[in-house]
Amino acid sequence: MIGIGGGIIMIPGMVLFLGLTQYTAHATSLAAIVPLAVISAMVYSTYGNFNITLAILFALGGMLGAYIGSSLMPYVNPNILKRILAVACIVAAVRMGV
Repeated sequence: MIGIGGGIIMIPGMVLFLGLTQYTAHATSLAAIVPLAVISAMVYSTYGNFNITLAILFALGGMLGAYIGSSLMPYVNPNILKRILAVACIVAAVRMGV
């Protein structure tokens, strides 16, 4: 329930139970992912399961995607954002079931 997949629980929970806007919930979820990912990478590296080159490439791609996504966020209707998240959750659930 924590880590990257936690956004599936965190975002709707923050909107429904904490009264945050859709935009604030998404940003808060992303901010929570960063320290969790760093700690996970540290643990994996202690067991020799860490590829620094690949990690850097993914980090750069993630930063670029986060910048583009956050720049476009003000132009996205919150209701559309909710639907996009719902579709992403359904797709993830279907893929996990396979």
